[in-house]
Amino acid sequence: MSQLQLPHQASQYINLLRSQWKIWIPLSVAGFLLAATYALVKPDEWQATQSMILRDEAAGQLSGQGRFDSLDTMKAAQEMVVEVARNQAVLEATLEEVGPPPGASKRTKWPTLTDIESLRRNVEVSPPNGAEFGTTEVLHLTVNAEYRDRAVLLAETLYKQIDKRLKDIRNRRANSVIKELEDAEQLAQKELARATAALKAQETKVGSDLGELRSLNDANSGDGNLRNAWNQIKRQIRDGESELALLQEQLKILKSAQNDPDNLIATPNQLLESQPALRRLKDGLVDAQLRTSELQGKMSNDHPQVQSAIAAEEEVRQKLRSELALAIRGLDADIRVQRTKMSSFEKQEKQVRERLDSLASIRAPYANLVADVDKCTLVLRDAHEKLADAKANKLASETSSLITRIDAPTIGEYPVGPGKTVIAAGGLIGGMALGIGVIVLLAPTPGGNGRRWSDRLWGRRSTDTSEAPSAGDRRSTENSQAPASGRGRRASDQPPVPPIIYPEIDRRSGFDRRSEVTPGDRRAT
Repeated sequence: MSQLQLPHQASQYINLLRSQWKIWIPLSVAGFLLAATYALVKPDEWQATQSMILRDEAAGQLSGQGRFDSLDTMKAAQEMVVEVARNQAVLEATLEEVGPPPGASKRTKWPTLTDIESLRRNVEVSPPNGAEFGTTEVLHLTVNAEYRDRAVLLAETLYKQIDKRLKDIRNRRANSVIKELEDAEQLAQKELARATAALKAQETKVGSDLGELRSLNDANSGDGNLRNAWNQIKRQIRDGESELALLQEQLKILKSAQNDPDNLIATPNQLLESQPALRRLKDGLVDAQLRTSELQGKMSNDHPQVQSAIAAEEEVRQKLRSELALAIRGLDADIRVQRTKMSSFEKQEKQVRERLDSLASIRAPYANLVADVDKCTLVLRDAHEKLADAKANKLASETSSLITRIDAPTIGEYPVGPGKTVIAAGGLIGGMALGIGVIVLLAPTPGGNGRRWSDRLWGRRSTDTSEAPSAGDRRSTENSQAPASGRGRRASDQPPVPPIIYPEIDRRSGFDRRSEVTPGDRRAT
């Protein structure tokens, strides 16, 4: 098995690097030294992370206290925390509490604007694990510092300042809301007082009919006293009219019976019940007529007993006539009394109807006044409730916090960023790459016929012809001109390599017949 060999051009590059070691080795060493110096001088950067949970305000929210009702609300609250964490006053208070770093020069003022801006660049508030705002209630407060303990102290202090500033913001916002709600409450009280005064004047004007007016305004209250009295009066009028008609009819019957007492027998019992004397006389007349009829059936009309019975019957008729006259006068008196009562009932009914008409005319304005008072009462009640919520928020802003810390700040075992070894190795690799690049650009490349890569960047030499030869003619032209006086080459170029002459080998024997092969020619391989 033949030994593995590197490609011819790769070996040429290796030889080139060996020959130009004075260029790339010093550059590699210089890059290593610079990187090592930077790694030794560069201060470490420690990163402390404080995890915290953000919640919504619970005051005034009976359902889901402390929970955000939407993702947009959560996102807005988290963005507010970010702005507060990067606020200049918060950062300045944090630096004042922590103090200057160890070894810092004594200055008349601490912290300066430069210190505040430096801390702002090293503070970040973000959701965990690369999430977006509004998807989780957890936030990470990250602070970078030169010292491990200082990073932890800055994270703790900044968390306290953020909490304090959020409380201050809630307090000021609650104060402004309380002032606004107090003004709204005063305006609602004035409106309620105005509406109440107008309603009071209207009710005073109504007077004793206020209950009836309220019953008219309230559909569910039923009939009022005045309406019940009106209905009772109308019922009395109807009853009086019926009684008056009855008395008049009885009077007509009595007048008819006065002319002929025999008609009294057909008198209705209702009339006789009101005239007990007429009833007895009617019964007596009937008895007398029966006795007379009985005697006439036994005796003649001239018989003394018959004459006595007839005389007794006539006497009963005379008494009945006189009693009918008295009854007629009594009925006339009852009719007059009934008519007087009817006039009184009609007068009362008219007065009640006029009062009801008056109440009906003012019912609509009164209903508007009552509705205005109810509306002002509701507005005032709502203002009271909102004012109570605002005061509760103000008290909560002084005692409770919207952010809750999860344990203490955490910090890594090593500083953030690349270590000193990685920086030194990077400098070594960078210096080596720079040296190799300089060699490739300035030294003639293998297989380039003495040309350099810089020649391709800055153009042809003055000795090159304007027309470029073809790929097949270039080798023959260079080989023909190589033994000449060196035209077309610079003094710094290496002399051309003489061609290698191989003996002719018969093609039939399995070998290629070539007379000469120049180095770099592909056929030589």
